[in-house]
Amino acid sequence: MPASSEMIDIAIVGAAHPHVEYVLAEVAARTDVRVVAVADHDAARRVELERRTGAPGYADANALLDAHPIRAAAIFTEFGLRAPIVAKLLRRGIFAIADKPMAVTLAQLATIEEALGGRNLLTLLLEKRFYPVTLALRAIIDSGELGDVVSITATGPHKLIPSRRPAWMFEPATYGGILADLTVHDIDLALWLTGYSSGTVSGWVSPTPAAGTTGFPALGRAILACDGGPQFAIDVDWIQPEASPRHGDYAMRISGTKGRADVLFAENRLLVETATKTRREVDLPAGRSPAAFAFDHLVRGDTLQIPSADALRATRIAILAQESAANGGQAVRWA
Repeated sequence: MPASSEMIDIAIVGAAHPHVEYVLAEVAARTDVRVVAVADHDAARRVELERRTGAPGYADANALLDAHPIRAAAIFTEFGLRAPIVAKLLRRGIFAIADKPMAVTLAQLATIEEALGGRNLLTLLLEKRFYPVTLALRAIIDSGELGDVVSITATGPHKLIPSRRPAWMFEPATYGGILADLTVHDIDLALWLTGYSSGTVSGWVSPTPAAGTTGFPALGRAILACDGGPQFAIDVDWIQPEASPRHGDYAMRISGTKGRADVLFAENRLLVETATKTRREVDLPAGRSPAAFAFDHLVRGDTLQIPSADALRATRIAILAQESAANGGQAVRWA
């Protein structure tokens, strides 16, 4: 790994999703990472990336890679376009910082895995791991206060407002599906919090379309059953009321043999009650910015907190849930 005084040159490929702000904000706050090139096939987005970074822009990622020797690249293209770019980076030995979902089909994911070749050159920006409530929850679970985890139930409502969404979101080839998209975070969290590594997943997608759309599902559900362990139920939807002050009232309930925890992500609150202690609100630690861990790994050699294996696992299970829903909810094994 490079010395801490070394400057890391990175690129940003695509700005189709506002999560690009994670990397732009992190780079702006650091003196050890700089954006030396950007790429986007959309001219308007490319010009805006050029303006914000001061870096030259390219319409094609290949041209960028041929012109600039970079250590890492962050990918925020349309969902269905990400996997080939990630694979291209990996084949060149360039560290890939992917937004979720980094693939929308198992074939795309296989392309990434083949290019990765078992190396730890890939991570996923799963920002929920670094929220104050999540860090506090991890400490509560690790302390044993809840006992053995029996179930985790997560809800992930999102505002859609179709008129404000880009057209690619309503195309299956570029979007991938509600489960392949929205369940990734909570799948990763549930497994990270509990440590289980195999089981089955089944998916269900509502036949009711979201308001203002044709054929864009309003709601989906993924059920993970861990071998010898808990069940995780993950509901996601595009029906958060438009008048709500929040984009989504995300929440998670963790039920154990000794107690229960309720995480109110949107309110930044963690509530815990057990057989011997009445309900209390837990003090929260400081959170971390979503992309800091990736650059700390590149610059200082810190352990990669979301390693390639975790990124692949969460993505694979979400895609399997989407495929299960298309096949009548048939349970599929994951490991």
